[in-house]
Amino acid sequence: MGLALERVLTKLRYDESVNGYALITNDGMPFLTFSLPDETVPIIKGTMEIYSSSLKLMNVMSSEGTVILARVDVNWVLAVVFSPDSPLGLALQRTQDVVTLLEGVDLPPPPSRIIPAMTEVATAVQASASVVQEALPEVVVVEEKEDIPLDEISISHGCVVLRGDLYQEATSIDSELNRLLVGGFSNMGVDVLLMVDEQRTVFGIAESLARRVERVLEVVKWCTSRHVVTLECPEVQETSQKEVVEVPLFEGKLSKAKKQHREVLALCDGNRTIHDIAGELDIPYFQALQSIVPYRGKTVRFIRKIIEIN
Repeated sequence: MGLALERVLTKLRYDESVNGYALITNDGMPFLTFSLPDETVPIIKGTMEIYSSSLKLMNVMSSEGTVILARVDVNWVLAVVFSPDSPLGLALQRTQDVVTLLEGVDLPPPPSRIIPAMTEVATAVQASASVVQEALPEVVVVEEKEDIPLDEISISHGCVVLRGDLYQEATSIDSELNRLLVGGFSNMGVDVLLMVDEQRTVFGIAESLARRVERVLEVVKWCTSRHVVTLECPEVQETSQKEVVEVPLFEGKLSKAKKQHREVLALCDGNRTIHDIAGELDIPYFQALQSIVPYRGKTVRFIRKIIEIN
């Protein structure tokens, strides 16, 4: 399988000079994003429209900083937004380093677009016209499945997520199911589906996307209801499952830390994860992370802890 996607992207996630990043499709649609500034999306889309076919490695200026676009494979481009004071050469090199690592990662296929199969229809008409005696083809009617009531779906962090009958439709841009998914969960809904490799658990998907497990549970439960995914859960699940996580511990003096960081550092007690801290303060995960990173290896250390999740 090579390196895991989340391990590679962690190189950017913990880089103080990075304001955000995303994997971009050839038509400029961002997926698997991490704090990508909204202001950069139109710039990225416009650039991809012009240079997608020839793009290898280039930089674009924006109000949020320097945007580096680098081709990963035929389907994906990595977009990284660096802070305005980051040297261009360093930004290019760091992006290329990550692209090199991504070459060893089995990336998910990008969402597809709905293309009416008019060619197939035209071919069928021509064939039937040329053979007078040929019988009309059998019409196959696909029975529409009813949604599963949400209160009938039992799901936990340890369930393996599998692709369901309507997975392809849900990941097809502009389909009705895709519009409902994006309308309810924004691009995060599609991001979750892109991480479904029939091996990852709900918890594993959350870790890969740096998203709160509770939020991923909501997406997976909705998708299960709509037959987009199915679940494979242990027959007997413990009331609590144990997971090993890294939690930050601040051992310095708050008075010596920057004022905008103190609120976050005060909660770095060796018991809360960064996700927990961000949720408790009602701030983005990336903001909490940026308040901790400058002190890592100095007055903040990460310790491994076994936690129980219900």
